[in-house]
Amino acid sequence: MTLVMKKTLKKIPLLLLILLQASFLLAIAMEQLTAIPILVFIIAILVFLLLAYTKVPTHDAKHLKRDFLAVLFVVTGALAAFHLNINMALGPVIAAAAVGTVASFAPTLNIKSAILQEVPAAAYCGAFVGMSSQQVAGNVLFILLASIVAGLLLVFSKNIFHGFGGKLGTVAFGGVAVTYLLIFLFLG
Repeated sequence: MTLVMKKTLKKIPLLLLILLQASFLLAIAMEQLTAIPILVFIIAILVFLLLAYTKVPTHDAKHLKRDFLAVLFVVTGALAAFHLNINMALGPVIAAAAVGTVASFAPTLNIKSAILQEVPAAAYCGAFVGMSSQQVAGNVLFILLASIVAGLLLVFSKNIFHGFGGKLGTVAFGGVAVTYLLIFLFLG
């Protein structure tokens, strides 16, 4: 693989996150077309985001096989939160909080395990997917697909925004949005 191709591949996750956040802001703007102050505020946020992206440090990180176990943890967190939210009627916030709380104890099972260190963040990202409204995510199959997409996004964006807040929610939103878009395009 050439050096140019490697540099290009490293930029894809960042570009994907930029597109996801921009699409989220665009969706809000489309709903508020008549409210000029809100539109100005959203445009200001978009400008500040784009400026911030020029300053974002990236870390070189190789994707190891254990990183792809994170996809499994995202799926587990999403399915658990969805079950608690819908079937147990706990609501999305309590369901996500419960999944996040339980997942936070996983590293204490074996402090030296690098795999168990991945569980809390990945499961909590999945919990955000599992919080999806039933109007958007009507069944377990949607949650399964969205959490796989979110898990892959999490793995491929692991060297971006390391230590910044909001990454897990953005990745979960991306997984749900991409899955919804794919279903809309292919199943109409």
